[in-house]
Amino acid sequence: MTAIALRMLDGQRPTLDYVFEAPLDELTTELHVEVITSEITDAEFFGCVVVRGSRIVVMLSPNLSEFEVDFFTRYLTAQAYKLDMAPLPTPFDVEVSPMLAGVSA
Repeated sequence: MTAIALRMLDGQRPTLDYVFEAPLDELTTELHVEVITSEITDAEFFGCVVVRGSRIVVMLSPNLSEFEVDFFTRYLTAQAYKLDMAPLPTPFDVEVSPMLAGVSA
């Protein structure tokens, strides 16, 4: 089977298929997504995404498996681009809230 190049054109918004099918290292490079490991170990925290201008930072729990790191990086990147993922099962409901008091989400 031949790999299909999924590269996007400059200025183009990614599709949900692109976010979930592109090789992860290529996806994060092309979309300028920085993935960091959080120090938050709360069992209910899987990660968050911070968007400031064109900068996207995905922060993930240190307790995730390799599969979960891959999935949640893609999921949070799709959230950052406001891609329609509805309807998703209840466990994937997203809470949008400010990380800093007084700063709107």
